[in-house]
Amino acid sequence: MSTSLSREELLKIARGDDPLRRPLWNGMPRATTPPQCPARPMDNEGQLLEFLFPYPINIFDDVEWPPLSIRRGNLHVHLLKPRTRDVTPKEPIAASNETPDLFVTDFPVFVERTASCYPVKHASIFPIVREALQWIRVLSRQYWIGTGTAGVAASYRGSAFRIEPPLICQMNYAGYGQTVQVRPLTLDSWQQVRYCVEEQIPAPPAETIFCDGLSSFAAGDPVRSLIELGVSIEIDLTNLLDDIAATKPQTSAAVKYSKQRQEHKDFFRSKLIDISKDLGLDDPQAYVASNMPHDWAELCLQLYRFRNKAAHEGRCLIEDKSTGTSRELKKGELQSFIFSVESLFHWGRTQRQKFGLTTPATARMDGQIVSVIGGIEGGGFVLDTSESIRTLPEKHRTP
Repeated sequence: MSTSLSREELLKIARGDDPLRRPLWNGMPRATTPPQCPARPMDNEGQLLEFLFPYPINIFDDVEWPPLSIRRGNLHVHLLKPRTRDVTPKEPIAASNETPDLFVTDFPVFVERTASCYPVKHASIFPIVREALQWIRVLSRQYWIGTGTAGVAASYRGSAFRIEPPLICQMNYAGYGQTVQVRPLTLDSWQQVRYCVEEQIPAPPAETIFCDGLSSFAAGDPVRSLIELGVSIEIDLTNLLDDIAATKPQTSAAVKYSKQRQEHKDFFRSKLIDISKDLGLDDPQAYVASNMPHDWAELCLQLYRFRNKAAHEGRCLIEDKSTGTSRELKKGELQSFIFSVESLFHWGRTQRQKFGLTTPATARMDGQIVSVIGGIEGGGFVLDTSESIRTLPEKHRTP
């Protein structure tokens, strides 16, 4: 988007009527700073663009990775391995010596001088970078990518002070609340990113929304998490059944399913338990995958019931069929739903393979989620330092 406003006019919008007030929002603008002297970041001739993002990409591999060669029309660029570093604020933030967990990721892009598109504008390259980030998020389950959050960093850091003349005491602390621990991005998934971006394969909506559900869980919003997790399994199951039915559209099961779709009879339980078996898929209630809950199908049914209440009433409860009364989300239940969704994805991929259909790019990335910490009942853990104590100078003591 272009604008005819001058830098001074934009700053006035950000600061209001007070020219001395520093803008504390993330919209327009923080003006870019002109370089004092051009750096030489590479030895070979060409153009290097460094895209900086305020969140980490977890890569626990110090070995250099091969660049990803991406062609898009007349563009030919090379995506280099992202580098994440933690940063320290230049100015004091609080009275203590603690600072929040802050990160910056540098995602470099190189364009050879001999390329027909040379030199390129950063705005024309960013859509490719954005697609790569979306695929990195989905393949590695690093759900915070693109959201501006700090990933698995501390939820908060700070200090507690006590003044009890003649003593002053300080203890520093950090809180690690509910979060989803995932494995780092690997070289295998990095190379898979190249294929997906090169072929312009869109990131699967079911799995991007699943990552949104993980982000909502980490943010402590169970209602939104239930809605997003429930939507993700509905999309994945519906797409699976549509594709399976299209392989043999004249069979009675496919005709029956198509009629239900036309009549908008999208009953999740019927689709997962009955229609899937009618179409020849493996019984989801009997399907067991390694390191996944055996009762994942039943958990998905419960998740979808919670999803309906959350979407229509904004509440985390369902009717308990055994008692006929409503019950709230139980301790640990939301965490189990996360793993049951991954199980449904795994089941769906194996069914696609069984019918000779193309499997998603995420098929090789099972087991990315390591554990789920905390939940609606609280949890997580905290770290406290030992207390530092000193004596107040005489002049600062209360008479």
